[in-house]
Amino acid sequence: MSFPSKKQEVNLEDFCRDFYEKNILNPVIEGVDARAIYFDIVWKTVVEADQNFANVNSQKLATEMTPLRFELFALAWLHQFGDKSAVAQSVFTKRYLHKKKRDDIWDTSKPYNQAIARSSTLGKTLKTASGRAHLVSITKMRVDSFRHYRKEGHDPKCVARAFNRLFTDAVWKKGITAGLLMFALCDRLGFDSNFEPTEEAQFRLTAIIRGLYDAVKQSLDNIKIKD
Repeated sequence: MSFPSKKQEVNLEDFCRDFYEKNILNPVIEGVDARAIYFDIVWKTVVEADQNFANVNSQKLATEMTPLRFELFALAWLHQFGDKSAVAQSVFTKRYLHKKKRDDIWDTSKPYNQAIARSSTLGKTLKTASGRAHLVSITKMRVDSFRHYRKEGHDPKCVARAFNRLFTDAVWKKGITAGLLMFALCDRLGFDSNFEPTEEAQFRLTAIIRGLYDAVKQSLDNIKIKD
């Protein structure tokens, strides 16, 4: 008979700081810059599928995907631990990046955060009863939750970022959120707003995005956050 392994109890700030340092900002393995190698492979994979990306070097891709990785971490965190912990994680992340003099990452992650928010209502319209009900319900819950956490004294920008990720569990599983994040990345890379990568490039980019999310989720599955 096998017994489930006990989850490691960790401090939110310690875990996030360690993950950011070792997996996103400074992943060095035995003296090798794993970040540079990873993004060089990603760049070659995407260029192979769509030559339009040949004009975007791997360093540019790495720069633009770093804030995307922070957003994917935050999204996985929300899905794992819920809204209260998500607000705390958002507050810590903004403070952490400021101390690291990387406010640029916080600022440039906004388009990805907005893409995540759009995914929760994609396809819903005020022209149908079900669409209206969905949009009204989401808007009310976001506003009510925002007011609640704002009254507790939390940074409103951090609260807003966290709640833009609400109601995305189902659309993430369907691939909708990853698809919108892929197009947001293309915008950040400087492509025209009407640009559409080849089907193969879209498949590879969204697979990469989903893989980065899954890697975070697997790490979070093994921990419990201390109260």
